Amino acid sequence: MKKFTTIRSLLNALAKAMNLIDPTIEDHHQQTAYLAYQIGAEMGIETEDLHMIISSALLHDVGTIVMPQKKNLLEYEEHRREIARIGAGMIRDLKPFESIAGIIELCQNSYQENERFARTEGCRKMLQGNGVRQCLAIAETIHMADIISAVWDKDADILNQVPRIREGIASGRGTEFSDRAVDAFLRMSRREYVWMDFALNPSFLDYFVGDMHEVSLTQAVGLTRLMSRIIDFRSSFTAMHSAGVAASAKALAELEGMDSESCLKMEIAGNLHDVGKLRVPNEILEKPGKLTEEEFNKVKEHPYYTRLILMDVEGFEEIADWAGFHHEKLNGKGYPFHFDESTLSFGSQIMTVADIFSAITEDRPYRKPMSREMAMRIMWENVGRGEINREIVQLLEDHYDEVNTARMEKSLEAGARYYATHQASSPSPSASSSSSPSPAPSS
Repeated sequence: MKKFTTIRSLLNALAKAMNLIDPTIEDHHQQTAYLAYQIGAEMGIETEDLHMIISSALLHDVGTIVMPQKKNLLEYEEHRREIARIGAGMIRDLKPFESIAGIIELCQNSYQENERFARTEGCRKMLQGNGVRQCLAIAETIHMADIISAVWDKDADILNQVPRIREGIASGRGTEFSDRAVDAFLRMSRREYVWMDFALNPSFLDYFVGDMHEVSLTQAVGLTRLMSRIIDFRSSFTAMHSAGVAASAKALAELEGMDSESCLKMEIAGNLHDVGKLRVPNEILEKPGKLTEEEFNKVKEHPYYTRLILMDVEGFEEIADWAGFHHEKLNGKGYPFHFDESTLSFGSQIMTVADIFSAITEDRPYRKPMSREMAMRIMWENVGRGEINREIVQLLEDHYDEVNTARMEKSLEAGARYYATHQASSPSPSASSSSSPSPAPSS
């Protein structure tokens, strides 16, 4: 297998993307993962499972993207089981995260709840053949770290809070947490550097887990679909967009004769081109009328954040430009960089065409999808204003059915996942347990 990037690099990008969603949960995922890793290491959990702790912890609250914004982390914690169920549904069919989906649901349960659930066939089915005891231990480290990350006071010195946190965790022995986990935490909590890293250094992955697993280009395509789901699951009107752009861009790249590696990179860029939209409030994304100047200025930020996040991913140098420049125009009147034809690569120009084409052929809050005739008229009007590449638009027109079919197939798949997740009303096995909030360390 030829290395293209690493799991560590992709997870770092994912954590940064999640930080865009809501300032009240900024760094929560990294801090939870860091502390869970340290607890797991003290429990004697093996290296491969420590990697699973990190991946699961970084994704444990992915369901928050479809929740209304809360005042603070504690308000999110009140909905933690619903968040876990939604998040698990988002990633359950995505390799290699199937087993993580089960852990995400289990990590919102108490030790006693999971002990009862572990004896059921539903538990083994949820974990898809992975070791039950192994997954329960991973889930417990995340559960403990999640609670601590939610209740610590960011405005106070962390070391002065440690005695209170230790007391709160110890009070949950035998009910909320196992003896093994509490004992490991109490030993670990005596190390001051752990708390300093937890509070001040969320970029823990670079220091504690090395490169983790290498990822090929083909594998990276699949992994970036997860980030695409995170972006698109925020709104029914964007639920299919990234998948459609990725399919359109890849199809156009293939028709242009780009090599297979570049075509896969184009698909990744399409998957991630709107990751910066996590910064844009949902009420703006779903607004049925014209945006105000202030609202549009907020929208203009998103390509900048997309490129900022992707620039730090190993192997994504071209991808970061293709994705980050998708609102630039050949005449220099795009945003936010105002690059022109002399600066924009051909890959970036394909991405711009794919984004416009997908947007106008999708259902949006303010209009129905455009017909072929109307869509191509809009595309040629853009060409006439000197905004997009004539050659690429001609290629789109000549192969309209091929490109549009690819777009529709992937968009419909993404839409089906969105509605299946959002409309799932039956509680999961973990959600059927007591829904009272977990006891947190006393204030």
